[in-house]
Amino acid sequence: MGAVLQYRGMIRSYIIHMDSSTARRGLVDGLMARLPGAEVLPAVDGRVMDDASRTAITAMTPHDPAYPFPLKPGEIGCFLSHRKAWAAIVASGDAAGLIVEDDIAPTDGFDAALALALDHIAPNRLIRFPLRDKEEVAEVVATADGVRLFRPRVIGLTTGMQIVGREAAARLLDLTDTLDRPVDTFLQMRWLHGVEVVSLTPAPVRSAVAETGGSTIQSHTSAWAEISRGWRRMRYRSRVARLSGDKT
Repeated sequence: MGAVLQYRGMIRSYIIHMDSSTARRGLVDGLMARLPGAEVLPAVDGRVMDDASRTAITAMTPHDPAYPFPLKPGEIGCFLSHRKAWAAIVASGDAAGLIVEDDIAPTDGFDAALALALDHIAPNRLIRFPLRDKEEVAEVVATADGVRLFRPRVIGLTTGMQIVGREAAARLLDLTDTLDRPVDTFLQMRWLHGVEVVSLTPAPVRSAVAETGGSTIQSHTSAWAEISRGWRRMRYRSRVARLSGDKT
């Protein structure tokens, strides 16, 4: 904990939280106490948007590769919540901001990872705090106290916690007036948005979803539908990997 105290005045933390998610209030309180300059950012609930509003926000020509699934209401709300956080970073005038979802809990190595990340903030950089060590390392950027900051060959999924530079936040906002895929899959597309995305290892945070009543993005499908989704997901990820290889 002491290693992070020196950074309290450097950065603000935006905790995306839906007021109705009362089971997560304990996690939010813990994050408020742990993170520098923390404040709660009310989440957008895509499930309460009317059909016309959801259609308007997703009415666009898909980027390449086209995302193979329709956006769920929860995915729309999640993306719009991150856009609120990016807008807050831009409006703050700060060099960067830390964005965290309310179902995330730090691991034992979190303080060292945060210290390394804060030492390497850059205007057009997004630093990922992954939930698992699944990304292949393309290039190591920096190391300290057993933590590595690296450029992944293919950017991983999930958006539980990340530091976003102000220029990166502005760029991401400009490109997302309308949406064609979930926020984590959009952030994979560095060939489109041009933001430098780097990650930390070992994974400095974990998901606490199971402890707080499950995800707010729910779906129930048949076995055959899941097989079909798996095939389309595999084709999509293969295309992302090829494009990522061109830009590594």
